[in-house]
Amino acid sequence: MRKKKGRRNIFSVLFSSMDFVRRLVLNLVFWTVVVLAVIAFFPPVFTVPDESVLRLQPAGIIVERNDGSEIPDWVREFTSSPLESSLLTISRTIRTAADDRRITALYLDLSSIQYASLASLQELEGDLQYFKSRGKKIIAWSPYYNLYGAYLASAADHVYIDPMGMVHLPGYSVYRTYMGDALDEWMIDVSYFHAGEFKSYGDGYVSSSMSPAMKEENLRWLNSLWDQYVGKMSENRGLAEGDLSRWIDTYASLISDEGLSEAEAAVRGNLVDALMTEEELDRELVKLCGVKTADMVQDYDYISQIGSSYMPGEKRVVVLTASGTIHSGESSASSIGSATLCSILDSIASDRSTGAIVLRLDTGGGSAFASEQIRRKLTEIRRQGIRIVASMGGVTASGGYWITTAADEVWTAPGTITGSIGVFSIIPRINRLAEEKFGLRSDGVGTTWMGGQERLDQPLNYRSRSVYQSSVDQTYNQFLSLVSESRGMNPEDLKPLAEGRIWSGREAVAVGLADAEGTLGDAVEAAVRLAGLDDYSIEYYREAPVRPGDIMSSIRSGGITGGVDFLFSMTGTSELFSFEPGRVYALSFLNEW
Repeated sequence: MRKKKGRRNIFSVLFSSMDFVRRLVLNLVFWTVVVLAVIAFFPPVFTVPDESVLRLQPAGIIVERNDGSEIPDWVREFTSSPLESSLLTISRTIRTAADDRRITALYLDLSSIQYASLASLQELEGDLQYFKSRGKKIIAWSPYYNLYGAYLASAADHVYIDPMGMVHLPGYSVYRTYMGDALDEWMIDVSYFHAGEFKSYGDGYVSSSMSPAMKEENLRWLNSLWDQYVGKMSENRGLAEGDLSRWIDTYASLISDEGLSEAEAAVRGNLVDALMTEEELDRELVKLCGVKTADMVQDYDYISQIGSSYMPGEKRVVVLTASGTIHSGESSASSIGSATLCSILDSIASDRSTGAIVLRLDTGGGSAFASEQIRRKLTEIRRQGIRIVASMGGVTASGGYWITTAADEVWTAPGTITGSIGVFSIIPRINRLAEEKFGLRSDGVGTTWMGGQERLDQPLNYRSRSVYQSSVDQTYNQFLSLVSESRGMNPEDLKPLAEGRIWSGREAVAVGLADAEGTLGDAVEAAVRLAGLDDYSIEYYREAPVRPGDIMSSIRSGGITGGVDFLFSMTGTSELFSFEPGRVYALSFLNEW
């Protein structure tokens, strides 16, 4: 009996200890969450000292969205989501610091920027010039300057690079994967119905290469963008016309024949001022502005002080961003859902203080129907007396341009990619693959000729083909009619500008597809003018935080996908099967350019 009692005591002590540890761990987790929540909702008050230098470090991809929808950094560790920085946040940070008497200089750390559209670069370069116009210095440094960092650095008073660095200026290009031969080999048949000679979205699925006509067409607008890039870089760095192009042409010989390092070649071309390690840079910064990098005001601290509006007034101009592929339904962190955007627009318009809306677009298009839903909502809001100005960001093409037809005015950056006025439908079929490779034959009967035509394993009959092409043609004619009416153009004059052709923003203004070149700030001023506002505030609509469902979806798609998904995403085949049969799309192949 004593032995049994002894065993019971041992187990009792053991279980009591385990229960204590369990409760201790749960309590630690609970209180940790509580403390983090308190810190998140009640962050410490940050003050900017006088004579401060602001350190600005744009990171990852510069996106047009406002910063409310960014995926948190801790989530990115479990997903394939790229690091992003909000253009609006960076722009407003620079502008606010320019007018802040406590900030005397800006240190631009460009070591982490990965991509930005030319339109975004032009917006930020204008902000940097505004900062300098207030009599304040800008110092730029990076161990390596890519195409995007080099452009922004050119606006600085002093540009430095690590001795082991380089300035990489590959220019602009368009390369696509052409899967026509591969899909034929895999016995996947793709029917591509399109309206517009240069509406080339589906070419990658039906052709084996870019056609000579498309190469010529693409080179036209690429050269327009590159000329703008080279012109502004040369102007900022004090280079004579042709100097930068000659430097690029002779770059290989500077390295291989003259034996210069790539950083030394950048100094030779006057793209940077001097070579400096981080330690040498700190000493230089003390000379120039009195502080080392460690003692500067960090951008994330400074950004936390910037509110969502300024210039308080009776009426408000709301700046709303919409970025990503356009589709029906709810938006995600990187797409435009027509239901979500229309709901937001309704909410903004229902506020009697709203005098104007500036819709900042960055999209290559998407569903023609979803684009039309958004256009109708904007038209309805205009009838209420609220002015609408469209501000085109990095890409505002196809369905994105469709939406702009509802605006009172359309503003564009000179480097915006726009146009692509055309539509298409893509219908993939796997009946040959199923039959010849797997021995799977689909057979049956239907009461009409349309029976079974929605199945992937049934070939399209001639009646279906005629319906799909007619639907595409009708949607294209609707697109042309909307543009013709909104731009005040004769349809015959519009057709050569349409046909799926792509234009830079500068070209778009010249041919009449946009009203004026300008920044987002210029578009806001236009909205104020159109609405006749004197006493007003400017409010930047902050999108809702990322929902748990978005996070889980991102984790599933980014962190747990297998090799097959990766292969399909690399080749673009997965996107091919995401098109809904019978739907017409106004989407440019540059939707993620």
